[in-house]
Amino acid sequence: MSEINLLLVRHGEAAESWGKHSDPGLSELGIKQSASLVDNKMLELLDSYSFVSSPKLRAKMTAEPLIKKFNKKLIINDAYSEIPSDEIDNSQKKAWLTNVMNTEIRDLPGFVVNWRNNIIKHSLGVSQNTIIFTHFMVINALVGSLLQKSALMYFYPNYVSVTKITFENNEVKSISLGDEKKTIINL
Repeated sequence: MSEINLLLVRHGEAAESWGKHSDPGLSELGIKQSASLVDNKMLELLDSYSFVSSPKLRAKMTAEPLIKKFNKKLIINDAYSEIPSDEIDNSQKKAWLTNVMNTEIRDLPGFVVNWRNNIIKHSLGVSQNTIIFTHFMVINALVGSLLQKSALMYFYPNYVSVTKITFENNEVKSISLGDEKKTIINL
């Protein structure tokens, strides 16, 4: 039996909202949240893990404390980047995302479906234990797909929460959702 663990870590709190800045770093709180990952019991044994990140600054900054602790190289993978929205006017992003989050997969815009399919393809293609530093909607897109949900949105992962997916012989064995966010999404 071949078992592979995939750990999805949502980035820490961003310095600016997603609708105002396309690639913010972490806020002071976000930096503290990321530092807390070194004490997270789920992340104690990462020596055999590959470290992967979204290209977005907030995800890469979230990875830094664990990279230092485990002396790892960070692999950047565009598949784990935030939901594509460059074509959406900043003043419309909140309404657009709220709509997209609850839209049936079959009714999503093609570029969102392609983004989701790319996340699924890359995640199912992982061949070793991997930790991925990524975003709220990426985590939802993958978990929702694995649970065969009809919409992108499944749950509200909190900042620096860890969602664990275990595959055994290329089949999902278990999914453990990360802590859920108790406040509204910072758009």
